[in-house]
Amino acid sequence: MGKVSEITCIICPLACRVSLAVDGEGHIIKVTNFQCKKGKEYAVAEFRSSRRVLTTTVIVENSRHAMLPVRTNSAMPRENLFDCMDYLARVRVEPPLKSGEVIVRNILNTGSDIITTQELID
Repeated sequence: MGKVSEITCIICPLACRVSLAVDGEGHIIKVTNFQCKKGKEYAVAEFRSSRRVLTTTVIVENSRHAMLPVRTNSAMPRENLFDCMDYLARVRVEPPLKSGEVIVRNILNTGSDIITTQELID
């Protein structure tokens, strides 16, 4: 058997420390220490491609509000988070905007859109 990776499951409050035995080529051989099917699925997915929802703010112009909270509409590859944050640091929006409105489509070709999380009316 090769390397053993350990991933803490965040699906439920049990926080199982799931162990994944991996061969020399990076293929999962065995998964242990999980207490439910969802925990096993989460650990395998996290090992193969760690994904996160990005939540941040963008600058608002021509408004009494300085910032607007935004997030991705789906989880994106974790390795893209900082590049997306750099991109969003240059984005400027103006009112009016509805909650859930797309302000950036397919940010940096991740497959995720950036949407507003609150209404912006001035």
